[in-house]
Amino acid sequence: MNIEERLARIEALLAELLERLRVIEEVTVGSSVQARLAVDMVIAFSKPVQEAVKLAKVVASALERLGGSDDDLAKAIIEVLAANGPLSLRGLEREVRRIRGHASRSRIQAKVGELERIGIVRVERRGRRMVISLATEE
Repeated sequence: MNIEERLARIEALLAELLERLRVIEEVTVGSSVQARLAVDMVIAFSKPVQEAVKLAKVVASALERLGGSDDDLAKAIIEVLAANGPLSLRGLEREVRRIRGHASRSRIQAKVGELERIGIVRVERRGRRMVISLATEE
């Protein structure tokens, strides 16, 4: 690789870094809630910062629809679905327990029912299996 190619590579990496910093700045200036959620997504789900910022916006929007509730289980469910996409009840239970430490299947299922009534999650029944996703997902 000659010097021009190396410089072009460095310029491309710097441009990518600047874009990532711009996104981080946009979130931190826009909402401390989104910034905190983005950090949580990076830590809990090992997501790249740019992806975590996008997911934090989705999670913050869903949490706003809860009306400012301080419901840790609902927050965990929303974060898991935002990070992982549609999941079965068993998969959701496993991921919620991984980031939260505890939650019974019956409590998770009841909370999913509440979130479905509010319009935050969508539940699709496939035979005996439930597939749960955020209502904002296309």
